[in-house]
Amino acid sequence: MALLTTVIYVAITPTADAQQVAAPADGEIIVTAQKRSESLQKAAIAVHALQPADLEKSGIRNALDLQYIDPAVKVVPSIQPNIAIRGLGTANFNPGVDPSVAFNQDGIYLSTPNALTPVLFDIERVEAVLGPQGTLYGRNSNGGTINFITSRPTFELGGYVRAGAGNYGAINSEGALNLPLSDTVALRVAGGSDHHDAYNDNGTNDVRSFAGRAKLLFAPGDLFTALLTVDAASRKSHATSYDGSCPPDLDNVPACAATPYRPWSGLLPSQPIGHGNTTIYGASAEFNYDLGWADLISLTGYKVTDWRNSTTAGWYGGVDNFDFIQNTKDKFFTQEIRLSGAPGSPFGWVLGGYYSHLKQTALTQSNYVQNTFAPDDFYQAFPLTDSTAKSAALFADLTLPVPWLDGFSLVGGLRYTHETKSAEGLVEAGTISTGTAFPGTLATSGKTSLDRLTWKAGFKYQATPNNLLFFTASTGFKSGGINVLPPEAASLITYAPELITAYEIGSKNMFFNNRLQLNASLFRYDYKNYQAYVFWRPGAGAPSTILNGTFFPIVNSQSATFKGGEFSARWRPSRNNNLGISLNLLDNKFDDFLLELPYSAPVDFSHTPVFLSPRSTIRIDYERGVDLANGDRLAAGADVSFVSHQIAQGSYANAAGDTLLYRVPSYHKTNANLSYTVRKMDLTISAFIRNIENKAVVNSVASGFPIPENYFQVNYRLDAPRTYGFSLRKSF
Repeated sequence: MALLTTVIYVAITPTADAQQVAAPADGEIIVTAQKRSESLQKAAIAVHALQPADLEKSGIRNALDLQYIDPAVKVVPSIQPNIAIRGLGTANFNPGVDPSVAFNQDGIYLSTPNALTPVLFDIERVEAVLGPQGTLYGRNSNGGTINFITSRPTFELGGYVRAGAGNYGAINSEGALNLPLSDTVALRVAGGSDHHDAYNDNGTNDVRSFAGRAKLLFAPGDLFTALLTVDAASRKSHATSYDGSCPPDLDNVPACAATPYRPWSGLLPSQPIGHGNTTIYGASAEFNYDLGWADLISLTGYKVTDWRNSTTAGWYGGVDNFDFIQNTKDKFFTQEIRLSGAPGSPFGWVLGGYYSHLKQTALTQSNYVQNTFAPDDFYQAFPLTDSTAKSAALFADLTLPVPWLDGFSLVGGLRYTHETKSAEGLVEAGTISTGTAFPGTLATSGKTSLDRLTWKAGFKYQATPNNLLFFTASTGFKSGGINVLPPEAASLITYAPELITAYEIGSKNMFFNNRLQLNASLFRYDYKNYQAYVFWRPGAGAPSTILNGTFFPIVNSQSATFKGGEFSARWRPSRNNNLGISLNLLDNKFDDFLLELPYSAPVDFSHTPVFLSPRSTIRIDYERGVDLANGDRLAAGADVSFVSHQIAQGSYANAAGDTLLYRVPSYHKTNANLSYTVRKMDLTISAFIRNIENKAVVNSVASGFPIPENYFQVNYRLDAPRTYGFSLRKSF
């Protein structure tokens, strides 16, 4: 029986992952992915954990960089970032659209990816929780959650500073100061910056980010603590436009036949500079009270996110041709209260309630100055004047040991969610030069509500302290919403929530005195009501108020199936040797994906692969350390990833008018890092290089902007080019 159990463990285990966790061989990583503290290797859930050393050695400066060290995570830095886990993300940026991957900072949910702090600084840990988390985290976590846990104040005087530089004019920094103000009060102040020049020849895709945070801890005794936090951040860039026109291997696009593929050139060499600016500020309060039989925690958060984007698409005949403008301002309040079983309880449990209130205003506007698509000096605008989203939930999670089966426990969870959304806006057109709207501005409004019960059921079997087997079946949903459209588009005013049912079996194992780790998992998601961001021009038969207009609604397709596996092995025979290999497999397909819009030809993507879902990703990494006689330490590491072909986000049209998907060929990328630590000075000098091959990987495509020089072409975005840099970190 013991032999059979071991065989099962080796065959099925989740990538909870030592593959990304550069911990010492005898170290134990504690995570809070299930809203209680537990060992990473004993958590019956697929979760990856990254510590500060992992981020530093790879030059990770912001959340978008996480894809470089976690093969389950893919990022498309579009107008708004699309972060996908196991191929499941959100490829649209309309106001009010919820993400498929939830983002939490210190346990508090963020309403939008734009609310992510643009600089990672003073981080204690990053957790990527894979798969739907419909009970503990609730709505909008179908793909999973990414949790950013920042450092807390302590009662020891200390801190650190770090400064770095690199190619593309990169300059970055971070630091923290921890001050014990008394025996019961401590303050921690931290900040960071991240700057690099444009990746594109025409001056676009640069960044200038700054962020700061202050935390005040009050701990009058062992039973109660209060933690107050204020933070603010700013991110500025010269647009997030496309990286060029005409990627290779297009199907029947004559306008691209004579256009050479020039990665990182920018959309057009003469393109004027737009902007993409984000301002974030907020405050939170965390209260913990030890009741003896349970721990009580209250989390209150308030965050304001002001995002303003303007992309100028071209310059033709001496004038600006087309501008796309999108501004949103979110005011987001959250409150969570929960009880969890005290350490040593006979079973693990969490019980809680959650409430959120989002207030949003927005503007989406297209300026057609001189182009092939609309009258000159013409604009079309969709102001969202008042949008509100409220959500309330009750949830419970339970791990119940079975007395007559040693090490075997049943796991389960329930969450009831009630949410409402309402929106009021306008659909208007007018003259750019005068700013005057034409007569006939249309008012639009919509409401939607939802009551949903999500659940989780399964088991965990801790056969030995080092061998875990688990299985879960669970459900989740991503909220529906409201499109800002005229009343004549009645059938498209609202869209339904995405629904997911997921199954996962996995195991986590340590062998040979914790020197060998073997993890793997198998999963399947049954997905319904996939939300698609589409371009809609009502044609023949449409009412005159919308005929030949340009609209960007969210619509629901039918169903999709996500399935795959993740396997990893890590061998750490000593403190100085660390070898890892991982294999991620995906078979994600749209079963039924027929888009039938009123007054428009249908588009059928049924039986096609889901975007950003490579069939296989292999990652191999090795780190070698040397302890020198003077107490210093030298470490060097490298990793290489082999990624099979995949479908890029978006679609394009060919000369025949067909809507097509773009196939990204297989590729590989190599990264390396080097560090030297001067023990007596508590000083570390680090260097890194990413994408050594300077491989240009297309991550999204779209038909050309409506201007004479670009309309019949295909635009694309790329992953970052080769980047390298160094940093110095001094602790005190």
